[in-house]
Amino acid sequence: MNIAYLILYGYVPYAVMLIFIVGIVYRLVRWLTPKGLTGLYNVNATVNGDDYGKITLEILKRIFLFYTLPDTDNTLFIGSLLFHWGIWIALIGHLGIIIPSKYLESWFGISPSLHLVIALYVGGAAGTIALVGLLILIARRITGRTVAIKLVNEYKVRIPLTTLSFLDDYFAVAILLAIIALGLVQTLGIPPTQHLMYIEQVSNWMWSLVTLHPNVSYIVADPLLQVHALLAMIFIAYFPWSKMMHPFSFIYISPTVARPSIKIKVRSVQR
Repeated sequence: MNIAYLILYGYVPYAVMLIFIVGIVYRLVRWLTPKGLTGLYNVNATVNGDDYGKITLEILKRIFLFYTLPDTDNTLFIGSLLFHWGIWIALIGHLGIIIPSKYLESWFGISPSLHLVIALYVGGAAGTIALVGLLILIARRITGRTVAIKLVNEYKVRIPLTTLSFLDDYFAVAILLAIIALGLVQTLGIPPTQHLMYIEQVSNWMWSLVTLHPNVSYIVADPLLQVHALLAMIFIAYFPWSKMMHPFSFIYISPTVARPSIKIKVRSVQR
């Protein structure tokens, strides 16, 4: 076995997960740590506790339904809804790939044939939905579409999206596009007679990582999977440092949802 394969697909995944976890914790700590004056007042970013259940529900509605977007940007709404839901379903499906078929059947009653049907139809549909949504978002970004940004007292300015787009935006989009496209090729492009064997090979490799006994012999003969896994590792390591952290920032620092009011306590002064 080539030592390069063992390092890249046997040990680097652990470093990637460490970067991912440490990066998210670091970003959250930075957000929640006071940095001096914020606007006209010094305030730490904390969730308003007056109605925690209502605020949590509002946040979840915005994250999963994007219901505030249709009134402002229908293209963003459609693209975001398709892309995010496609990605979420695909990620859930990847849990079935991590667990080998013998455990899926004994633990959850999912036979190899049923797993194959789910991977082909549910996974294929989810990947296609995510791809369509991402293409809509890419087209929206590169066509010079303008977006309205509300400032003070309902005053709005329209700014071209190209002005708001930077190199890191296109880098993230390019990686996501490549990952989704390769995933669809792997799911839909493999001959039917080889699907079960392919799923088993991928599951055995990923399970070896989960059990801390990395074995890369299962994937040394599959260049498509190697590229897909490499791109996924780059994306996971890059995620905490990118704008894709926006779900976490929305929960913790949204001034209208997480902190809808600022309370001021006035101490009585005795004279």
